[in-house]
Amino acid sequence: MAERTKKLITIDVGNSRIKLGLFETKETLLAEHKLPEYVRSIAINLDETVPWDELSQWTIGRIKQIDSVILGGVNPRGRDIILDEWPRTGWPPPVVITNPFELPIKIKLNAPRTVGVDRLLNAIAGNMIRQKDRPMIIIDSGTATTIDVISKEGAFEGGSILPGYQLNAMALHQYTALLPHIPNTELAQKIPHALGKNTREALRSGLFWGQFGGVKEIVNLLSSELSDIPELLVTGGAGRMLMPLLEGKVKHEPFLALQGLAIVGLSKMEG
Repeated sequence: MAERTKKLITIDVGNSRIKLGLFETKETLLAEHKLPEYVRSIAINLDETVPWDELSQWTIGRIKQIDSVILGGVNPRGRDIILDEWPRTGWPPPVVITNPFELPIKIKLNAPRTVGVDRLLNAIAGNMIRQKDRPMIIIDSGTATTIDVISKEGAFEGGSILPGYQLNAMALHQYTALLPHIPNTELAQKIPHALGKNTREALRSGLFWGQFGGVKEIVNLLSSELSDIPELLVTGGAGRMLMPLLEGKVKHEPFLALQGLAIVGLSKMEG
């Protein structure tokens, strides 16, 4: 008998964007330690209108084939936006993840209820592809940049949080009289020279190298506290800007939190 494929929709509500993904996966995925297979995704700014008509096209004629919908994230306002308009999708009611203790991961923090669910979802997905005898450091570069440690036993150990590229860029623009705003699209065009020959070049230099320098130093410090050399995993919208300069073998998974939600959905169905 052919193995049945599970179809899941995952929704990650972040500080500035809502990300939705459709994933297909085999029922044996969790045992095989693989990430759910990405089919399609969309990201919208928190203040944009959710394109429900476009989303409905994902499953046109196949609504009943959706096995589960999992919703998580760190922004209650964005979560409420999704839930208020959910009936328009025709999809099954979403399972909403708000309690970190619901998640299939050990949390070794002194205040575990305060940790962002998105960080835990990254760790859950990271655990699926991490070598079992090595720790992992996950760098998630979004509105904020988080740098988190998974122990070689698979526990979430905590980490570091710093402003992302765009938080820094907006702060420089909004809290000064004349400094322009530098969007990520401009930063991503090419690696800037450290020596800026005008104000815009100086801003690009400071934003890019300041972020990279902070991430690199934190990764080095965290690595020095671990007994084994960690694997590095990068995710987040601006993760690609960091990857070329990080040392050693670095994995890149752009949909990590969404995949973590899919893993949670699968584990709940199995449970």
